[in-house]
Amino acid sequence: MAEEIKDTKAPEDTSTPEKPQEEAQKPEETTEQKKESTADVQALMVEIAKLKRANDKLSSEAADYKRKYRDTLSEQEQASMEKAEREAEKEEQYKRLLKENTVFKSEKNFLVLGYDEKQAHDAAVAQYDGDFDTLYRIQKDVQDSLITKQKEEWLKTRPQVQSGGSNETEDLFLKGFNSVKQRI
Repeated sequence: MAEEIKDTKAPEDTSTPEKPQEEAQKPEETTEQKKESTADVQALMVEIAKLKRANDKLSSEAADYKRKYRDTLSEQEQASMEKAEREAEKEEQYKRLLKENTVFKSEKNFLVLGYDEKQAHDAAVAQYDGDFDTLYRIQKDVQDSLITKQKEEWLKTRPQVQSGGSNETEDLFLKGFNSVKQRI
């Protein structure tokens, strides 16, 4: 039987198609092709709708089974189950509050270092989450902006540059030099 299957295979096509001519002669998309692609999109949309309905059905079935399971439990088991759910909820709230508190404290420290509010918050969250790439990127941005501000302030407070075309008859360097010379 294995030999029969081998014989029934179609012979392989060993010829090479001429691709450069085909690429040069690509016509624009015809209306039939557009209709086919629209039909494909519509078919995908129908498939998505079917999957959503199936997901909703499975979710409702799971809820029904959970309700039936709880009905079969004794009161003591139900109480212990509810207690476990409350403990899990408390634990989740505790973790959320701990994160908020830690982020808030870190945010205050970043604000002291010269970060703006958004950068301080983003840096604190990145530090809490252990996302050091983001933290270092934010730190680099802050350092660059601080250096730029310092340069701008320095340029504002810098004395005017004296060029050689001054109308003063007395050279300030020579005046200072001569005053030191006279003291000696």
